[in-house]
Amino acid sequence: MNIFSKYKNKIDERCNNKNVLHVRVNDIVVSDENPVFVIAEAANNHMCSIARAKEMVDKAVESGVNAIKFQTYKAEKLARKGATLYWNGKETSQLEYYSRLDKFEEEDYRELFLYANKRGIIPFSTPFDVSSAIMLNDIGVDMFKVASCDITDHRLLKCIANFNKPVIISTGASTPDEIDSAIDVFYKEGNFNIILLACMLSYPTPDKDANLRRITALKERYPWMVIGLSDHTEPDENMIIPSLAVALGAKVIEKHYTLDRTMTGSGHFFSVDPDNLKDMVNNIRLTEITLGSKELVVDKVEMAARENARRSIVADQSISKGTIITSRMLGMKRPADGLPGNMIDKVIGRAAIDDIGQDQIITLDLLD
Repeated sequence: MNIFSKYKNKIDERCNNKNVLHVRVNDIVVSDENPVFVIAEAANNHMCSIARAKEMVDKAVESGVNAIKFQTYKAEKLARKGATLYWNGKETSQLEYYSRLDKFEEEDYRELFLYANKRGIIPFSTPFDVSSAIMLNDIGVDMFKVASCDITDHRLLKCIANFNKPVIISTGASTPDEIDSAIDVFYKEGNFNIILLACMLSYPTPDKDANLRRITALKERYPWMVIGLSDHTEPDENMIIPSLAVALGAKVIEKHYTLDRTMTGSGHFFSVDPDNLKDMVNNIRLTEITLGSKELVVDKVEMAARENARRSIVADQSISKGTIITSRMLGMKRPADGLPGNMIDKVIGRAAIDDIGQDQIITLDLLD
């Protein structure tokens, strides 16, 4: 039995006669019917400086994103001593690397999140262990993120599920069965406020490996869920990839973010800087506007051109009364204030009941 069949009644109830579950984050509703929810993934690019973290909040607010996300962990709970890096800098152990970035304590997060809330942006974090998750919940975080690498940590997932708050799950390097199983953990606990993000678990992800069609695949497999993208590609000058994701149906965009891409010691080099972030948001909003409606109707902005660029059937020559009209006697000219060209068969072969002047519009009342 698949996930939808197993929880169909509860999903239908929460869809409330709509096709897709709505996930509410404070006053923002994230759904296929609402604007894209944009997240600046600050991770630990603050380098354990509360001042830098607040500056990241300020710049994120200026960019127009909806939320800023951090990462919360303690290195000794994240990696064993023998774990080596799986990205640049393999001479350093994961334990050593993450030990440089795990200095924020509960009071730091409390101060930072209070500051972000006052600035009008939603702050939240990815906890990498149960105690970090509990701490974040205790200080009142409004939503949670599950990292791709922890999608199989069902103990952590169950802990987060029981907070009954919105949760975003990244699905990088995950099989469909692993994703199903993670969703099942939350649904069993009665938490249906789940968003799935397509993701390539590669830092950075080469453009050729971005696989944005994973968004489409997730939408097809989980059509009742909100689907988005966690993008690990390096920023380009046009910031086009997140907009392409939106065009494919992503309703959440998460992008790693730093104040300065030249900094070292964290994922700064593949993150967007404040200018990139602002461009990204502007492009996403432009994409939303230009995508428009699926309805195949004549839009009001088309009416002037429709009426003036389409053509009417006219006499290409003077036609005397009683003449049987042939195709060579007729032309098609703008504007469309007479018979359209698709009615020409109703004109050819009929007799003129009065003289018709050259360039005169042909109307049915002129024909026998």
